[in-house]
This record gives sequence, structure tokens and C-alpha cells, in this order.
Amino acid sequence: MTGRRTEVVVVGGGVMGSSIAYHLARRGVGVTLLERGDIPCAASAASAGGVRQQGRDLREMPLAVASIARWEHLEDELEADLHYRREGHLTVSEDADSLDELEPWMAAQQALGLDIRLVEGDDLRELIPGVAPQVVAGTYSPSDGHANPILTTKAFAAAAAQHGADVRPHTAVTAIEYDGGKVSGVRTEAGSIACDLVVLAAGAWSMELARPLGIELPAIPRAPQMIATTPMPALLHQVVGARGRMLSLKQVPSGNYVIGGGWPGTVLMEHGIAVPWYRSVLGSLTDSSAIFPELRRARVERVWVGVEAQTLDEVPILGALPGIENLVLAAGFSGHGFALSPIIGQVMSELIVDGTPSVEISQLGFSRFEGVELPSEWRELRAG
Repeated sequence: MTGRRTEVVVVGGGVMGSSIAYHLARRGVGVTLLERGDIPCAASAASAGGVRQQGRDLREMPLAVASIARWEHLEDELEADLHYRREGHLTVSEDADSLDELEPWMAAQQALGLDIRLVEGDDLRELIPGVAPQVVAGTYSPSDGHANPILTTKAFAAAAAQHGADVRPHTAVTAIEYDGGKVSGVRTEAGSIACDLVVLAAGAWSMELARPLGIELPAIPRAPQMIATTPMPALLHQVVGARGRMLSLKQVPSGNYVIGGGWPGTVLMEHGIAVPWYRSVLGSLTDSSAIFPELRRARVERVWVGVEAQTLDEVPILGALPGIENLVLAAGFSGHGFALSPIIGQVMSELIVDGTPSVEISQLGFSRFEGVELPSEWRELRAG
């Protein structure tokens, strides 16, 4: 591969990198997509698969609303079954005294285009049969849903290849080639690739690739843990979260319940992996079964984790990096990026090809961290 050249190299074959490669390739840009492992691995292979707008940081909301519009037709566009279900997202509350606080929270999201409403009493239990008796209400966004992250990532990568992208799994990037303030290519274990522009979308590995360029990304690696039960009769249609609990719960078409919510595994970055943590398995099962008691009848089929990058403010960093030409970053999705993948691919391709994205992303740029000092515990983690 030494001596190759392409217009754009996308580093990272997760759902974001694969979507970016697809959107560039279908516009006629010469793209090489490089992934250190399988497509997908890391965060995209351990996503809860929620396709939601509800509860996002308001800076992300325009992207989320635009992305939901893309999801409606994405299976036809990619000619693939993504297991996409648009059956709503419900975040439940167990504390009746806190419900008044939800009105301004919902109003801020409604102002940005989200259909979200409060459901209580019989309406709540008709919407989600089997919810625990102590649950008093929920905020419901009917246009949200869920999909399969592995199928979606593979579909983006396959579509990129069909449009002419050179898709290369098991090709680790060891360095971004950089001289005089300008990126000129990447170095891999199989040789160098020259290019006009690099898109860094390597999740937690983006940090170590950016560091030699003099850029310290304000992020740390995290390992969200997922649990799948054995298949059970169809009962739950919505994705369910819970205030005061770490929970993301859905039932997939095969009947398995998939449980996430941010319970952490253990990151072993030196080995490029993460492993489950027993206490997190217990915590996740406790939270999920407290809200949805039907889970007490289920058996655990599988537990897995993936490594992702969590930024200081838990929203992604998008766009150019200061003082570096020919490098664009799309990383730090902090455990809730999957739903944004169609629009991230679109806006990053627009930024690269047209110079201006169709959805505003300036609030998500690297510059928002100028002058911000990392917490001491983050500095210790990064030093370790």
C-alpha cells in the first residue's frame, strides 16, 4: 500500500466513519476508509441502538431532528434491513414531586422541533404494559425509535464501497503524517497513504492520533456495557429510559431485551479492548428489572462492552482543529452518537465538499474548550 494516494482518508470504520465515507463517495469523492479491526468494532459494536432526539444536549438537537428525518428512508437508501423501528422513546419517572420540573425541560426541546409529551396514569400503562407500579409518568417522544448498530455500520460501509470507496478493515493507522501545519496523509502498518484531507473518526483512538499533532482532545476512553437476554414474547415497543437510573431498554425483533444505559466496563486501552465489570452487570439488571419487572423472568444471554470517547461536556467535537490544515474531526460522541450517524455523514461531507454544512455545527467545534482545564481525575486517567 506504500505510495498510494486518495482524495480523503477516513480513519475509523465505526458507524460515523462509515457514514462519512458513504456520503463522500456518493458525491464522487475518492475515499479510503481505514479500520483497525472489524467493521464495526469498539463503540459501534456495543451501542444500545437508540435512535432518539429526546433528552439531548440542546446543541445537538438540530442534528438529531434532521437525522430522524433521514432514518425514515435510510433502509431504502442503503438497500439494507437495519431493524429500524420508529415506535417511540419513553423516559419514565418514579417521583411524582419532580414532574413540575419537566415542563420547562420539554418546552426547550419542543421549541427545537421535537414532539414530546407527558403521559401519566392509564395512558402510560396502555403505552407500556408491564411498567412497574411505582412509575408515575413518562416523557414520550413518538418519532424516536431504535435500530441495529452492527447492521447499520455494515450497510454504510457496503454502500460506500458500492460508490467506489476503498474500504479496508484490519488496517490500523499508526500516525497522521503532518508537516508545517498541514496534514498530508496517514501511516499504516502496511505503509503510507497520501491524501488531500484526513477525517479523524476513530472514537477513543482519536485522542492518541491527535496528540502528536499538538492537539489534546478533552476526552477520555469509556466502556459502556450492554446486556442481552434470551428471547421472550413481544411486549415492549418503545425504548425506555428512567430518570435517576442508568437505563436504556428495548426489545429487538428477535425477542431479546437489550439493556444499556452507561453502566461501565473496564477499559484496557493498552490492549485495545474493554471487559465487563460484574458490579455493573448487577447494577444494570437491578435498574432495568425495577422499571420493567418482566425482566425478572429473563435469563442473561450475553454481556459485552465497547470502547468509546467521552468528551468533557458529553457532546461530540465536529469540524476542523485549530492550526492544522487538511484535518477534520468527528469524535467524542459520548455514548449517544448512533442516532446521529446519517446526518453526521451528510454534514461532514458538506463541510468537506461545499465548505458549509446544511445543519449548524459551530457550537460543537473544538474551540468551545479553549481555556477549559480538565478535572484532576481526568488528568490522572489520561496519565495512567
